[in-house]
Parts: sequence; C-alpha cells; structure tokens
Amino acid sequence: MSDRQFQESKRVALQRQGWHCMRCGRNLHDPTVWPGRSGHHRQLRRRADPTVRDLPCNIVELCGSGTTGCHGWAHAHPAEAERFGYIIPSWRGPLNAPIRDWNGDWWWLLDDGTAQRLTQIEIIEWQSDWKEES
Repeated sequence: MSDRQFQESKRVALQRQGWHCMRCGRNLHDPTVWPGRSGHHRQLRRRADPTVRDLPCNIVELCGSGTTGCHGWAHAHPAEAERFGYIIPSWRGPLNAPIRDWNGDWWWLLDDGTAQRLTQIEIIEWQSDWKEES
C-alpha cells in the first residue's frame, strides 16, 4: 500500500469518527489545536499484513502523536490498548477485532470505511474471548 492509501484512510477515519478522537472524543476538526491528531495503525505498521496495513479498517484517528495524547497512550499502554481494540496483534486481522470508542460503544471497522456497532451478544462474546486469550 502507498502513502496515498494511508492518507485516504485517515480522511475516511475522520469522517467515520465525526472528526473526534476515537479514544477520548476530542474534536479533531482544528488540527492546529493541541495536541493535534494523527492516523494510528491498529495492527502496528511494522508488523501489519501489507494487504490491510493502510486500509480504513486498520486506521483510526487519535489526538496527539505517537508519543503524545491518545496516540501516545496507545503505544505506552499496549496491553490495555489491545483490550480496547487500539492495538491488534499481528495474528489477528483488523476485521476481526472491534474497537471501543469514547462513548464506550464497540464497533467493527469495515474495509469499506464504514463501521457497524456490535450487538450486546457480540460484546459479551468478544470480552469473554479476550479474557480467555489473556
């Protein structure tokens, strides 16, 4: 995938998230306001499957950079970030790992750039599976 695909996926993620940081809900519409925003690869870029690395299902917009704001939090707290879908192990694809947003809602991020809210049963199953893997 190219930088062009990554830039397009960041644009799609911003629209999908309503210009909010996926984790804290901060309005990201004005990139000049600290801490800014950045595209985050859920399956980390260096370990990601090249076929999904820069697709919208693997990209979320977070406030901050890789060391500040929620983006920095995800990298500094990988176990908790994985629990909430902000980091995905290389053996699990982004289409098979939901993410929790700033309201506490869980979403499947789809490869077409849309998102689908998990049902209550899916949330319970996901949390049960996650506890078994931990």
